[in-house]
Amino acid sequence: MIEFRNLSKKRIRYAAFRELYNKIFSGKTKFEVSVVFTGSAMMRSLNKRFRKKNKAANVLAFTLEEGKRGEIFLNAGEKELLFLFLHSSLHLLGYDHEKPAEAKRMEKEEKKLIKRTV
Repeated sequence: MIEFRNLSKKRIRYAAFRELYNKIFSGKTKFEVSVVFTGSAMMRSLNKRFRKKNKAANVLAFTLEEGKRGEIFLNAGEKELLFLFLHSSLHLLGYDHEKPAEAKRMEKEEKKLIKRTV
C-alpha cells in the first residue's frame, strides 16, 4: 500500500508514483510506503536532525519496520521526483551505495526498473 501527503504548494499527480510503486514492490510481501512531499525548509530541518547535515536534502528515506514499512520525504521543488522516489524505495529494500560494488548493484536495479517503467 502507498499513501501520499502533500505539504507543499506544488500540485503532485500521484498516478505515476503508484505505478512505479507497483513495479518496485511487485512480488514482495506487502510493503507499506508513506510518501511526503514537502518544501526545502522541512527537508533542511529533517536532514539536520537525522543526518547532521545543515542543508536541504532532495530525498530522505526512513525504514519504520524492516522489510514491511517505510517513509519517504521528497523535496517537491526538485526535478526528477519519480527517480528520487525509485532511488529511495530501493534504500527501503536494503540497497545502498556506500561501496562501489553496492553502488553498481543499486544502479543496475534502477536501470532495470526504469526500463520497465518507460
